Amino acid sequence: MKAAKDLGVRRIVVGECGHAHKAAMVSIDRAFVGEDNIPRESFLPLLWDLIRNNVFKLDPMRNNFPVTLHDPCNVARMMGVIQPQREILKVIAPQFREMYPHGAKNFCCGGGSGFAIMKSFNFPEFRNKVTSRMKFKQILEAFQGDMESDIPKYVCAPCSNCKGAIRDILEYYQATAKFNVHYAGLVELVVNAMVQFDKPFLEFLDEEEFYETHVKNKK
Repeated sequence: MKAAKDLGVRRIVVGECGHAHKAAMVSIDRAFVGEDNIPRESFLPLLWDLIRNNVFKLDPMRNNFPVTLHDPCNVARMMGVIQPQREILKVIAPQFREMYPHGAKNFCCGGGSGFAIMKSFNFPEFRNKVTSRMKFKQILEAFQGDMESDIPKYVCAPCSNCKGAIRDILEYYQATAKFNVHYAGLVELVVNAMVQFDKPFLEFLDEEEFYETHVKNKK
């Protein structure tokens, strides 16, 4: 907050991190008041405004593979930021499908409260075998019918903590190696859809024939 005040910023935009949303947009109101309380907002409504106003030139066919959305607890359940990310995905991901339940009723990734980065004792084993299993079940159900195909599948997780938990569970159950299931955030999909780039932003697309057959040949 001191850096923002020294720089004279008008607002702070919070990116893909659930804990940052909670700390910078909810908890901080109890610590900073008056002129010290600089306006803050989630990047999600801002990004949706940019996309629906056609600020970026986007080709959704660049993301023409199954995509599902994980709702981070601090963003969706605590703050109620639910719809902007879905509106974005409807524009940039032709094969977007929901997890069930979703939104404020979505299940935790299994790594909530920093549990995703705890590596000591039996924390990783407990997380992969117990706390993240419901999330993995949701992922499998979201991609039902496409799971065993060679086409890449993408779990969109707009929170760094959630990405860590989902990364570990996909690795633990060998979902990437066996079923071509990948994970990353929302912004990566937006950048991947930008027509200004000749090659895909997502590494797993650059390594496959998917981009040639599903994107270039459809233009």
